[in-house]
Amino acid sequence: MKMIGMTSTITMALALAVGITGTLSTNLVLAEAEYVPSSGPKSQELETKPGPAFTTIDGKVSKIEGNIYVVEGPAYNAIGGGANSNEVRVFVGKDTKKISGEKKVGDKIRAELTQGGFANSIQ
Repeated sequence: MKMIGMTSTITMALALAVGITGTLSTNLVLAEAEYVPSSGPKSQELETKPGPAFTTIDGKVSKIEGNIYVVEGPAYNAIGGGANSNEVRVFVGKDTKKISGEKKVGDKIRAELTQGGFANSIQ
């Protein structure tokens, strides 16, 4: 009789441990999947050199300030620290491959970006 009670306790403890581990693992996966820039002053700085591709964005150019394009599209929370959640700032430099020529405000674009917001290519 005592053995049955002990088995139930062990089974319950094991189920609890598996549940806690599963919950922690799920939270870690979600934390890795969603990159949110820091709110410090460096979050507004964009990379100015090409690098490994991080993401591709689609949107409409709403503003061009020198080498920085502001692109509006679906909710962006990953790059560039735009004022709205539906805009992202992108650095377009001399090393950016401009596949279909120069862009102007109002143009729809697709850009391959580094994690720091540099446009490796834009079309």
